[in-house]
Amino acid sequence: MNLEKYFLLSILYFWASSTSLSFGVGYYTLYRPVITGLLTGIVLGRPYVGMAAGAVVNILYMDFVSTGGSLKADQCLTAIISAVSSVLLGLTPVEALAVAYPFGYLGTLIWKYRLKINTVFVKKYDNAFSKKINPDITLYNGFMPQILLYVVSTVIAVPAVIVVTLLGEYIYGIRNALYLAGFFLIFTSMFYTLYKMDKKSNLIFIFLFMSMLIMNFSSYIIFAIFLFVLAYLSDKNLISTDYNKAKKSGIISKTDLFYSWAVWMNFSHSCYSFERMQGMAYAQSMKRIFRKLYGGSDAQYEAVHRHSAFFNTEPNIGTPIHGYIISLEENNIKNNSDEKNVMFMKKGMMGIAAGMGDSYTQVVLTPLFISMSVLLCLDGRYIASIIPVIMLALIILAISYTGFMKGYYLGRESLIERINIVKNSKIKFYFSYIFSGILGSSLGRLLTTYNLSKNLTVYLLIGIISLSYVTVKIKRSLNQQ
Repeated sequence: MNLEKYFLLSILYFWASSTSLSFGVGYYTLYRPVITGLLTGIVLGRPYVGMAAGAVVNILYMDFVSTGGSLKADQCLTAIISAVSSVLLGLTPVEALAVAYPFGYLGTLIWKYRLKINTVFVKKYDNAFSKKINPDITLYNGFMPQILLYVVSTVIAVPAVIVVTLLGEYIYGIRNALYLAGFFLIFTSMFYTLYKMDKKSNLIFIFLFMSMLIMNFSSYIIFAIFLFVLAYLSDKNLISTDYNKAKKSGIISKTDLFYSWAVWMNFSHSCYSFERMQGMAYAQSMKRIFRKLYGGSDAQYEAVHRHSAFFNTEPNIGTPIHGYIISLEENNIKNNSDEKNVMFMKKGMMGIAAGMGDSYTQVVLTPLFISMSVLLCLDGRYIASIIPVIMLALIILAISYTGFMKGYYLGRESLIERINIVKNSKIKFYFSYIFSGILGSSLGRLLTTYNLSKNLTVYLLIGIISLSYVTVKIKRSLNQQ
């Protein structure tokens, strides 16, 4: 490892975990272990080895959800350490998982730090505004928090990689223990996931798991079925472009709307804090809009500051809010109306989109496409495994952009329509069946890779121990409630 590789890994960790500068899809793609592992492998010169390590890590975090400032473990840092362990130390992906797993909890320090320290930038912005300095919101939301985040990310990631490489000989000497620990983590994660599902989903999991073990069929078959089912169940109305039929002549152009949307997508969590959540990002996305509406006068700074108030919603499903608020601000300029009505409307709309949106993008879409990518990767179809991730990114972008435009051209009814579509989504209804099938196939593929017949007794013992552990944990949790 030379300085250049350490630098590139620090950039990778910062970029993947910041959720900024990736058009809003970094959280759904770059941050996921299968892609983080690939990129780490590219840095280290062995992309497929890194991707395979990331795919196994991804099994642990397949149903990962982070909402409202919560983060239980950092799957991105875990994937980087796992890929480094596989490439540099020659560990198998399962062994590398056991090495990397504890580092995931180290990464949560950054997340908690961000939510607290970003409040400093909020206060600096407020102080500058109170002194009539006319502060540039981009500096306080898009620049300073990201610079500091990179420094902190480097302080966490680089020493972690150094520790793993320095302990290489010791780690290599306990490979058998790591192998057992890795499968214990995988089985435990699987049992927890199955516990959350209904009996039908569990039966589908078992059927495809056993089918993969017995017939050892290609993951391309599952992928083809997956694409067919999604095409049949797809929520096409969610990304319809019927707003193009609406005619609206005003001060704001489509270019202005696109720019505002792009800023929001790139910086929605840049200065994420306990105090304002996405408020600073919302204000930055309105910067060009207000410059256009107020013609460069000082009033634009007051308007931007007004929108830096607390705001929190799902950043893709909730974009009709942004478009609609822009149209209201535009009408206010034309009619000289009271801005308080706009702020009241904004606060009223954000809550409903938050919970419903996360239940679709994070809970349904992301696990489906990422699990499909993991299955293909475990089957050695490395290039093909990128396809589901690209599809996911395009779907997220389409959902976000069309929502933004619909909000502006069609009004608040577009958000209500969107919520109803998500609420009645067929993909959401059948999600657990599709997901459990892919998950069962993935575990079956992993075990066939590690010679099931030779290690059957070991797998059974680890499975029994894992099941017992999960059962005890769940019972204790229920008793505490």
